[in-house]
Amino acid sequence: MKKLILIIGPNGVGKTTTAKALLQKMSKCAYVDADWCRAINPFPFTDATKYTVSRNIYSLFKNYLLCKDIEYVIFPYGFHGERKQIYEQVIGWLREDGIKFEICPVILKCSKEENIRRSEQDGRDPERIERGMKNTFAFYDEYPYPCIDSTCQPPEQVAEEIIKLYTAEVLKL
Repeated sequence: MKKLILIIGPNGVGKTTTAKALLQKMSKCAYVDADWCRAINPFPFTDATKYTVSRNIYSLFKNYLLCKDIEYVIFPYGFHGERKQIYEQVIGWLREDGIKFEICPVILKCSKEENIRRSEQDGRDPERIERGMKNTFAFYDEYPYPCIDSTCQPPEQVAEEIIKLYTAEVLKL
């Protein structure tokens, strides 16, 4: 069965960087970038834009999951705010379409100091970093998903841990 590798965690933890490393280490996989799916300027978080973003993500998931040459879809995403509602809507549409897949979630975490350092390195402004620490840093503590502490690990090593969680047969030789 095809697998949707869902990488979640706080803002700035390294979800996208890890997803890109995972894409390089695996074969028969595709990567869906939620940032690209909501690249609207300005981005008002309205019902219309939420619907558009949901349809963008859904379309990419559906196309990749129906492709016979793809076994894994990698999706780094945050569940904070209204984003989980968008994700659940997309998953619902896929299931209504009868598309079969398994969700393979993993939470990325790191120390607060490292999370701030990574956010600064990404060029995020201090207000956004502070808001992220307040709203998303501990948000994922209650989820019962496998968790990887990426504080002292490069993204390539974190990607290898994700592969070990869900398969050992897709490493590129």
